[in-house]
Amino acid sequence: MNQTIKKLSGVKENQILAEFTTFKIGGPADWFYQAKNEQDLIKAVDFCRYQKIPFFILGGGSNLLITDKGFRGMVIKLENKEEKVDQEKITVGAGLQLAELVKLATDNNLSGLEFLAGIPGTVGGAIVGNAGAWQQNIGDKIERVKVLDEKNQIQWFNRMDCQFGYRQSRFKKKKEIILAIEFALKKESPLTIKEKIKEYLAKRQSQPKLFSAGCIFINPKPKAAGNLIEECGLKGSRKNNAEISPFHANFIINHGGTKAEDVLELISLAKKKVREKFGINLEEEIIVLGEL
Repeated sequence: MNQTIKKLSGVKENQILAEFTTFKIGGPADWFYQAKNEQDLIKAVDFCRYQKIPFFILGGGSNLLITDKGFRGMVIKLENKEEKVDQEKITVGAGLQLAELVKLATDNNLSGLEFLAGIPGTVGGAIVGNAGAWQQNIGDKIERVKVLDEKNQIQWFNRMDCQFGYRQSRFKKKKEIILAIEFALKKESPLTIKEKIKEYLAKRQSQPKLFSAGCIFINPKPKAAGNLIEECGLKGSRKNNAEISPFHANFIINHGGTKAEDVLELISLAKKKVREKFGINLEEEIIVLGEL
């Protein structure tokens, strides 16, 4: 192992990344570090920036396709899951799973996050892409976001500062690392909260259950990407063990042993056919990480 890298205790070398993604696809990272708390995360980012080592912050591994050749640099796995509840506000570490956030809110009779039920990934990752469903977005529930900025200074940004849009935020454009998130919620009866969660989970029953990254493309409103791909006759199209889902055409599923290059071919096919038929350029919602 590089002697400089050894200075960051706990780093693993040539770590295969597929197991850390919901797609179960991807090659190795040169180095891999698990940030157990906020201090670990700050330390790892500081280290990479100082040593000029390329790095990537990995949350729950959804909305992500890692290439077969992997990532040349360090992958920092978020595991900072600090929790604090203060009346109608919840503050959590960026590494907390969305499912754990929904449970925390439910256990404290706080409503506003029920629509996140069933969405994989971490809170930090959801903030970056302003995740949402059913005309609701996580950014709408934010009070403040704590970040490590590009100068390694800690700042709090309010909701307006975060520049939330449809599947967008300032964190997609800037080299700022989300450390923690504060939510402003509303008190509600436990029965009402649980009923809402039950309704949202029922709506998700039509989504594929096999390995996937979630929706591949951003919906080009008012159109739905899945409908456009379906109208091009691409449902069920396969490249080896990768398939455009026959249930929801905005999902590509991994039947096992799928290569990233197979998924990328199906993505290119869908974009080409939709552009030819409708004159619409589909934009990926997923991040493609690594050497091609």
